Amino acid sequence: MVHSARRITRTTGLAVLAVTVSAVVAACAGVRRPAPLSPPAPAAPDDTNARDVWQHPAAVIAQMRLQPGHVVVDFGAGDGYLVGHLSRAVGGGKVIAVEVQPALVDHLRARAERDGLINVKVVQSTEVSVPLGELADRVVLLHTYRELAQPVQMLAAIKHWLKPGGRLYVVEFLPPPDPFGMPIAFPPEADRVAPETIEAELRGAGFVATQRYAVLPHQYFAMFVPEEELTPALAEDRSRLPAAATPTSP
Repeated sequence: MVHSARRITRTTGLAVLAVTVSAVVAACAGVRRPAPLSPPAPAAPDDTNARDVWQHPAAVIAQMRLQPGHVVVDFGAGDGYLVGHLSRAVGGGKVIAVEVQPALVDHLRARAERDGLINVKVVQSTEVSVPLGELADRVVLLHTYRELAQPVQMLAAIKHWLKPGGRLYVVEFLPPPDPFGMPIAFPPEADRVAPETIEAELRGAGFVATQRYAVLPHQYFAMFVPEEELTPALAEDRSRLPAAATPTSP
């Protein structure tokens, strides 16, 4: 009976969410164009260690405060670079690797099998929804945000699958000028998204940025919480964000 009631509540919530998101999407239309999807050409295994030098996956995971037993979603998992790190961090929990491109979905499944990652589930999404099938403790978008075709609608769908107390993390390349000099050439400058735009779009989907992390010198890295869970403590964290980072609704 409890499960049935929850299904009814979540179904009703989806109906309300659809109306709200439709209004926000209309308001945000034309703000920016999404970057093209990364080509489905998975990196060779040897590329992982080279990427660790500038991506610092251990630092990312440390800020996410993953716990054994957590369900964590790697949204836009790509070639699976972060999946193994997440898998080890949650232990007996679960990693849900989400991709929209069928070729990368196949690659992720093969990589999880090859590496013996028994706690990894691979899910194919559309551009506006994701059939996770269960609630998540953490969701991370690692260099995926700029590719979202309909960011507000997709982010609202992600919010629907977060557990109470769940958190969303976004990692993206900073737009130019980058005072530190990014050691790689991608993505093109035109495809990068300003932090202020990311935070405004997330606000439109019902999220609020509460912390930015300085552990990635070449990348934007921030934590978002559902707006309705903005406690006084989290509000205090948010007050420490740079003034330009405080978003307004689109």
